Amino acid sequence: MKQALKKQSGLTFLGLVFILGTLAMVVLFVLRLFPLYNEKLQIESALQSVISQPEVATMSVADVRRAFLRALAVTNINRFTGANLKDHLNLIKATRGQPPQLHLQYQATNKLFADIQLLLEFDKQLPLDGSATGN
Repeated sequence: MKQALKKQSGLTFLGLVFILGTLAMVVLFVLRLFPLYNEKLQIESALQSVISQPEVATMSVADVRRAFLRALAVTNINRFTGANLKDHLNLIKATRGQPPQLHLQYQATNKLFADIQLLLEFDKQLPLDGSATGN
């Protein structure tokens, strides 16, 4: 019995390789996912900035898009330009007591490894009532 206990001490090399490999995969995944998630948070913040403006409900579509681009100017996001923003950011007209809605939809990808991509689908609709309490 004492000899069996002496032989079973420590971590084997194979166990160490397995743990380090698993840790490396998790770190790779987090490093590739973080830029997408960070961009999403910055875009949500810019949207909140736009909808919190008191006069936003009376603004034209072009004015709302310009306000969104101004809010993004302080970030490092170059995904949206004046030319392509009309494909992603739209206004939905007011209906029966509901305020107009600001709708932003886009997709962002980041390469994980080889042919595998991470995909972020952003689809958010917020009321343009001048308050920053959107869903």
